[in-house]
Amino acid sequence: MGAGLHFETQEEIERIQKDAPNDPNNDPNNPNTTGQDGEKEPPCEEEGANPKKRKTRKVTAKVWQYFNKGPVDEEGSYSAICKYCGAKYLQGQQRGTASMKNHIDKGCKKFPRNRRDALQKMLQAAKSAEGTELIPWVFDQMKCRKALAMLVIAHEYPFNCVNHYYLRLLFNELQPSFKIPSRMTLRSDCIKLYEEQHVTLYEQLGQLTCRFSFTSDLWTNKGRDRGFMAISCHYIDEKWILRKRIITFVPLPSPHTGKHIAEAFYEKLVLWNLDKRAFCLVLDNASSNDACINELFAKTPIQDDLPVDGQVFHQRCGCHILNLIVQDGLSVLKDEIRDIRDTMKYIKHSQGRMEKFKLACSQSQIPFKKPAWDVPTRWNSTYLMLVLALELKPALCRYSNLDKRYYLKPAEFKWDAVECLVSYLKVFYEATLKLSGTKYPTLNLFFPEFAEVYLSIKRMSSSPFPFIVQMGAEMTDKFDKYWSIGNSLLAIACVLDPRCKLYVVEYYMKELFPEECDNFIANLRECMKALFNDYVEENASDENRARVSKRKKTIVVAGASASGSATNSRAALKDYIKERKNSEPPKSELEDYLATEVDEATVDEDFDILAWWRLKSPKYPILSQLTKDILAVPISTVASESAFSTSGRILSPARSSLNDESIEALLCAQDWLRASINEKGEKIGEPLWTIDEGGSIED
Repeated sequence: MGAGLHFETQEEIERIQKDAPNDPNNDPNNPNTTGQDGEKEPPCEEEGANPKKRKTRKVTAKVWQYFNKGPVDEEGSYSAICKYCGAKYLQGQQRGTASMKNHIDKGCKKFPRNRRDALQKMLQAAKSAEGTELIPWVFDQMKCRKALAMLVIAHEYPFNCVNHYYLRLLFNELQPSFKIPSRMTLRSDCIKLYEEQHVTLYEQLGQLTCRFSFTSDLWTNKGRDRGFMAISCHYIDEKWILRKRIITFVPLPSPHTGKHIAEAFYEKLVLWNLDKRAFCLVLDNASSNDACINELFAKTPIQDDLPVDGQVFHQRCGCHILNLIVQDGLSVLKDEIRDIRDTMKYIKHSQGRMEKFKLACSQSQIPFKKPAWDVPTRWNSTYLMLVLALELKPALCRYSNLDKRYYLKPAEFKWDAVECLVSYLKVFYEATLKLSGTKYPTLNLFFPEFAEVYLSIKRMSSSPFPFIVQMGAEMTDKFDKYWSIGNSLLAIACVLDPRCKLYVVEYYMKELFPEECDNFIANLRECMKALFNDYVEENASDENRARVSKRKKTIVVAGASASGSATNSRAALKDYIKERKNSEPPKSELEDYLATEVDEATVDEDFDILAWWRLKSPKYPILSQLTKDILAVPISTVASESAFSTSGRILSPARSSLNDESIEALLCAQDWLRASINEKGEKIGEPLWTIDEGGSIED
């Protein structure tokens, strides 16, 4: 039975046969009439007839109830004639009935089930603000193909999923009129969808007035032994909503030197027409990335269009800095950490050991949790492993009595030292969680979080544990190194937080470096002023220039009248006050912002800094534009690194034959699609892709 063919009940069959045109099979005078079994009775062969004449094979398929059987020729062939539209299909000589089934299922426009007018619309239930309502709907093959392409991109299905039997069965049951595309057609639909969204996103970015910040990271696919570079674009749109889009994921030629990274990065910026609107680039602390910045400034004109000549262009990944600082500190307790890691691996290695560990948890009266070990290069996973080990401490100590082959003795581990280490690492872990966010600004959080981490490191020197004192010394050296090479953008972002302003920076500088506090604040003010003045020049229009010129003329006229027309001292005093008032330059937006006190209403955990600046943008039009560009800068490369987890699934062994074009299309389009939905699959705001309008992005 062919997939998608629907057979009616006996009552429907009788009604269809009644409505059908004259059926020669029902005519008793027809020599080719059918017998009781529904088959035409072939004429009896007379004596002397040609013995080689073929016999007609008895037909049994149910689809014959919709067809008439034509006359049989000498070769045994005959025609199957549709009772409704008269279409003919050649039968006989072991020919199948698939074409007849497809005709009834999809092709026959006069068949009762297919008789609906192509322009006639059906009603579909849809949710609206007022509840559920019925809206007109009509089947569209191209819309269905586009929706299928979205499905494949979003959920990382292989292109050959359209060949899966049960998926095809599902499509046929949902909509028999849908012609399932081949895997190559599906790939073309995905590429076409990506290209459409690429053009739409390009146009949307071109219409924005803000600058753009970028994160970039490298990844090597072990299956292909090739390196790839991901570039993420970060910006705050006109509605003051933080946006992130992966704009490229391309192979990077080996070796991964600063020159190759700089060339690939600048090439993509030019492709997206963002080379003259860049603000900041966030990279990790690899030496090749430092060389990349030098190459960009030396070999490309990107520095000419950067604010303050690119002094705040290069920003180091804050989470990577914290990782390096903690890794140096953990080295003093590496033996205990290694023993705990080996214990976790040993227990989870076999099912039998896991059963014994469950028994140990039961005997220790603690809830069972699966052992887990860390990734040594990720200190936060080490922290979570130690926290889990402390929770399972009674069971781990008990396990050594149940498994005689277990060579380690957890009861002899330095659990007091581990517990003390975890208490100090908690500050680092919470700071890393805050700075790894991608749905809210993080640059304004780095300075106070980094300062709190440093204060925690300084407190380690007074610990009763010698290894904690040694760990604090190791961390201090690494902290001082990265503090000295940081730029002022971290402190500027903190000042532009209305909860902090200059007060928070002054407080932490006096706590950390009291002898350098005054110079640091003075340099910070100068850097902020220079950055603000650059934005003033960019936003200066002809109208603003005319207003400044008119103000100067007013000052001159007022001064002349004061000196020449004053007839008495009171009039002269009035003119003098007016002259001084007009001659004094007004406060800039930056000075006005810094002069205002911190609003106590903003000191709240749920404070939305973007909403605050959106409301203040009429008061500070230029300063708000600067703030918008600064708050869009991420403090970590998490956004780019997240692309590698997706690429690892896209470039799975089953999909290792994908070319570079397909890889970039699938990964970027998936990021753009998922940007409009939350983790539960519900849409946030407007849909990303409007199928009716050709799949345009609507943010």
